[in-house]
Amino acid sequence: PASQNLEDPQLLYLLALAAKDSYTLQGDCNGQLGVVFTQFQNSLSQQNNINAVQLGIYEVLKGQHKGKRIMAFRGTDTSDSASALATITQDVSMALHSVSPLGHPIKKTIAVSCYSASEHKPDFITGHSLGGLLAECVCSDTGIGGASFNAPGPIGINKRHSLLPGDRYDGVKFEVHLTKEDPVSLYGGIGGAGVSHIGYPIWHVVENSKGPIDNHSIDNMLKMVTV
Repeated sequence: PASQNLEDPQLLYLLALAAKDSYTLQGDCNGQLGVVFTQFQNSLSQQNNINAVQLGIYEVLKGQHKGKRIMAFRGTDTSDSASALATITQDVSMALHSVSPLGHPIKKTIAVSCYSASEHKPDFITGHSLGGLLAECVCSDTGIGGASFNAPGPIGINKRHSLLPGDRYDGVKFEVHLTKEDPVSLYGGIGGAGVSHIGYPIWHVVENSKGPIDNHSIDNMLKMVTV
């Protein structure tokens, strides 16, 4: 089973805009999206709380998708370069679901994310980094299409080591976008990143990259998918 490509550059751009704004929830989306709901989260230690996941819901303001709503899950904030590498490492460790002490909290976060999607019923879902992993998991549970950006793969060695709560992603229009030499994108199960996601990855290269933070950045991903 595998998701299918969106084949819609404008929608992909809108999804990347939402994924980027999910870090601040300020609605800075180039006049393309309007924020209609925000849920802030201050600590990854809040997984038992329904507010454990930071997310935003955005309404498309113009174009062929006008009126559609996008739910975006926040991922790793790398704006503080001093702590960015440690935060990226945290994202990868959160996805080490075969290690029970680490797998337990991320599964709670996934359950909260799936609940939020079932409550708000967005037309599309998206996220960057850990937020992208959540989007893939929510897609598997709900069958809602969208895209993930530079996310660790939720599929492990076998079903026992998979984070996916369902199997409804087969044939759904959901794209997986990864960046070469990004430590989070390269994380996956024993078969590698290429077979660790709900869809076959579309790979990108950051020109003149200054290192891992550049390669992982949602800002650079947004530039690469801008139409």
